[in-house]
Amino acid sequence: MQEEKKRLTLLIDYEIYEKFKKLAQAQTRTAGNLGTKLINDYVKENENTLH
Repeated sequence: MQEEKKRLTLLIDYEIYEKFKKLAQAQTRTAGNLGTKLINDYVKENENTLH
């Protein structure tokens, strides 16, 4: 069974978004894919602080 995904909307300045898109393109990713990777990595690195 496929896991349910949740959508997260972020509001960021235009200039930051444009730079973020360029960083993603340098890694052959979309901005959304890079955002997902960064959030997943952050949670994995910090989830031990939740307890």
